[in-house]
Amino acid sequence: MLKFGPVDVIVLAAGAPAFDGSILAELERAAETGVIRVLDAMLLVRDDAGDCWRVDIEDLPDDQKLALAFVETGTRGLFDSDDAGVLFEGMVPGSAVVALAIEHRWAIDLVNAVYSSGVELAFQFRVPAVVVDEAYASLSTNA
Repeated sequence: MLKFGPVDVIVLAAGAPAFDGSILAELERAAETGVIRVLDAMLLVRDDAGDCWRVDIEDLPDDQKLALAFVETGTRGLFDSDDAGVLFEGMVPGSAVVALAIEHRWAIDLVNAVYSSGVELAFQFRVPAVVVDEAYASLSTNA
């Protein structure tokens, strides 16, 4: 039996970062309901002068750490300096990147049921939400 669900690494890029807390609120909500588990998070900033900064949760003031309490403490550090270096290469001045490692907790029981039934995963891919929205919009305009 599997104990862990599949993990997605998601990289969010902002050309002109204006984080308002809504992303954190949604991640926290999903983590609290057990749908996901946020294993690690990394914030990278390239300022207007081109200097790069990596913000680690442990280096934040206590009130900001508290806002990120939903990020598991035992799995922090999955992203390292090499990961940051790769992401910094693609960043333009005045931008920010947030990298997230998210475990899909909802999938654990499903995967265990599949394996218990003697079935194997033959193929898997993810269709981005934007593509799904476009496909449904296309269906409604063609109907």
